[in-house]
Amino acid sequence: MNKTCRKIPRSAWIRALKLVPVDEIKALIDAVINEYQVSYKSIPQTGLGVLQTKDTAMHEPYFLGEFPIAISWVVLTDKQGKTFEGAAQLMDDDQNLASLLAVCDAILANDLMACSKLSDLLERGEFKFEQEALTRKAMLGSTVVDFSLLGATNEKENKSV
Repeated sequence: MNKTCRKIPRSAWIRALKLVPVDEIKALIDAVINEYQVSYKSIPQTGLGVLQTKDTAMHEPYFLGEFPIAISWVVLTDKQGKTFEGAAQLMDDDQNLASLLAVCDAILANDLMACSKLSDLLERGEFKFEQEALTRKAMLGSTVVDFSLLGATNEKENKSV
């Protein structure tokens, strides 16, 4: 496995690649995909996932809502007959995108052809994610409310009454 892939955990690869323009990923994969035969370990699927939780009072389960999900599991076979697997599961309704990202997963996990270029895209996506996380953290920090003064005011008012 290449050095970039060791820096970014595999569980974060799909998240990072989703932040890179799909056209760039597709162009890179199209350039090397002819070296492999692509087959599906399971049929790519799209559907809805359901988010369930328990209510805190009665401890009964209820559904918060639905979200789109796409899954793909691919096998790449090279000209020598060696096989390499990759998979992707993402919150999206595009099974073609899931298959494209599953091919990326196979290339990155097995250090195949174009892995270094794909790693560059991976780093770019991870950098974007970190920037978005910092922006969100800054926005969250600006909405902090200090309730300590609220309690102090009520005590003074109660004493004067």
